[in-house]
Amino acid sequence: MQIQKIEFPKGMEADMGKLYLHGSENGIQMTETGGVKVRDPGFVRFDTYFNAVSIEKWKYYTELKQLAFCFEAAGDFLLTVWNAWEKEDGTLEKAKLVSLSAAEEQRAAYRIEIPLDRCERGILYAELKASQGEEAVFYGGEYVTEQNAVQDIALAVAICTYKREKYLYRNLDLLYQRLWENEDSVLYHKLHTIVVDNGRSIAPEKTWEGLSVYPNKNAGGAAGFTRGIIEAKRNGSFTHILLMDDDVRINPAALERTYVFLSMLKPAYRDAMVGGAMLRLDYGFVQQEAGGCYRAGRITSLHTGVDLREAEAVIKNESLERADYNAWWYCCIPMHVIEKVGLPLPLFLHNDDVEYGLRCGTEIIRMNGICVWHAAFEHKRPSANEYYDVRNALIVNALYGQDESGSGAVYMVVRRMLTNLFRYRYRDIRLSARAVKDFLRGPKWLMEQDAEKLHQEIVAAGYRYCEEYEGQWEERNKEVLAGLLAGRSNSSQIERRKLLSLNGWLLPARKDDAPTPVMAGDSPHACYRRRRVFIYDPDTGLGFYTGKEIRELFSLVGTVFRIYMELKKHYKPVVKAYCAHRKELGSETFWSRYLELGGRQNENKL
Repeated sequence: MQIQKIEFPKGMEADMGKLYLHGSENGIQMTETGGVKVRDPGFVRFDTYFNAVSIEKWKYYTELKQLAFCFEAAGDFLLTVWNAWEKEDGTLEKAKLVSLSAAEEQRAAYRIEIPLDRCERGILYAELKASQGEEAVFYGGEYVTEQNAVQDIALAVAICTYKREKYLYRNLDLLYQRLWENEDSVLYHKLHTIVVDNGRSIAPEKTWEGLSVYPNKNAGGAAGFTRGIIEAKRNGSFTHILLMDDDVRINPAALERTYVFLSMLKPAYRDAMVGGAMLRLDYGFVQQEAGGCYRAGRITSLHTGVDLREAEAVIKNESLERADYNAWWYCCIPMHVIEKVGLPLPLFLHNDDVEYGLRCGTEIIRMNGICVWHAAFEHKRPSANEYYDVRNALIVNALYGQDESGSGAVYMVVRRMLTNLFRYRYRDIRLSARAVKDFLRGPKWLMEQDAEKLHQEIVAAGYRYCEEYEGQWEERNKEVLAGLLAGRSNSSQIERRKLLSLNGWLLPARKDDAPTPVMAGDSPHACYRRRRVFIYDPDTGLGFYTGKEIRELFSLVGTVFRIYMELKKHYKPVVKAYCAHRKELGSETFWSRYLELGGRQNENKL
C-alpha cells in the first residue's frame, strides 16, 4: 500500500519549488520526463513540506509498523534516508537510517527498507547524491508498506459554493482527473463529491458518477456545509466527510494522504479529525494557519506566518500541538462523530468551524503536505464580516467560555469598536452594535431568521469596495511579506503611546494633499493623524474613501457606551438561553425546517 508519493514541482517559480525539493545550486536540473538530474557535487533532498514523511505522527496515530522507500533512478549515486527532528531545546538533530549505492547506466527500480524502530520523532526524507565526477537521474519514488488497511474508509467531499464557478470548476476538474479517473490513485472511483450550490447557479460541463449537486437556500457557508453533511448522512455509506471551500487551490495528493492515513488509524484515534493547513495564494510558501485554539473567548491561529521553503521550518511545523478547531477550507470529520454531537449551528459566516471543533472535542491531526492554498483574509475585511465576527464570537463564548460576568465579551466588543474607530470605519462600528443587539435577542430569534434576507441587510449597511483610487499608491508587497515572516500579522495591535491619543483622534490631523491609500487589513497605525484615507482590497485594487469626522466620534462613543451597558445587563440570561437551545440548533429537525428541505429533494445527480 502506498503511504506517500514523491511530488515534483510543475511550472512553478523557484520559491514554490522549494516546497517540493531542495538541491545544490547549479547541481540539479528538472528533466523533460519529470525527473531530476543530479551532477557531482550536486544533490537532491526531499526534506520538504510536500515530500517529507511525518513519521512521528504516523507512528503515534496509526498502526504503521513497516515502511520501505521504492524509487527509480539511473547513474552512479548514493541514496540515503534520514530522520530529522526538533529537540526539546529547539535545536534540530538528524540521523542516518539507511543508505543504498548503485552504478547502473540504465533506469532501474530500487527498494530500501526503513528501520522504523530507530525513528520516533520528526520526519523522514530521502536524499540522492551523485558519486564523485558522475551524474544520476532520480525519476520518482514512493513510501510503501506491506501492511493492509486496518479500517475501510468511504470518503465524501462536501464543497459549499456561492457563485464562484471559476474556482469551483477548476477544483472539480482536478478531483476528476487526478483522483476519480486516475487508475493509479488510491481514490480511483472511490471519492464522492457533494457540491452544495447556495447561489443556485452552477452547471458544470463535466459530470461523473461520483458527483452530486444540491441547490440550496443561501443561509451562508454554515448552512451549505450542513446541507452537505445531511446528504452524506442520508446516503448512509460514508465513514468520513471532508468539508472544503470552493475558492481554494487544492493539491489532490492531500486527499490521497488523508484517505490512506485514516485507513491506518489506531482504534484510540478513530474519532479524530484530519485538518488541512491554509497556505497563502499571494505568497504560496507562507502558511497562514494550521489549526487554531480557543482560549477565554480569544481565537488564536497556530503556526501562522511560517516560511515553508526551509527544512527547519518544515520540521518544526510538525510539532504535536493540540488544536481546538480546524477551519473548513479543509477539515475531514468522521460521520460517527457527527451522529454523536449533531450538526453545526446556523452562524452563516465565521466561527461555525470554531464552535463545531469545540463541541466535538476530538483530536485534530495536522500534517505537512495536507493543505490548500487560499486567498489571505486579513487584508480584505468586508464590512459584513464585522457583524458575523462579533455576533458569532459572542455565541461561541456563551457556549464554551468561562466568562460568567461577561467582562471578556465586553472587552472583545469594545476593542473591535475602538479599532474600527481608529480606522475611520464608522459603519462597521454600527454593525458591531447591531451584532450585539441581535446576540442579545437570543437563540429563538436566531432560529426564526431568514438568513439570506438578513445578510442582504448587513451587506447594504456596510462599506462597498467599489471605487478606484484617484492617485498613485505605494508598492507594499515586500513590506507585507516581511511583516508576515516576522510574525507581525496581527493588524489590530495599537501602540500604547498612540492609544493615549485615540490613535491620533485627539491630535490635529496632518495636512495631506491627497487621501492616504491603506490596505483593509493594515494596522490602525496606517490611519494615524490622517485626514482622509482610501481603504482598499489589494487583490482587486478597489476600495472606498473615508476619514476623520469629529461628529462621528462623539456619536459612536455614545454607541460604545450603550452597548457596554446592554451587554453587562443582559449577558447572563442570554448565555443560559443559548446553552439550553444548543442541541436544538444543531438538530436535523431544525435544519430541515431552516433550509426548507421537507423530504429529500432538489438533488441534481448530473
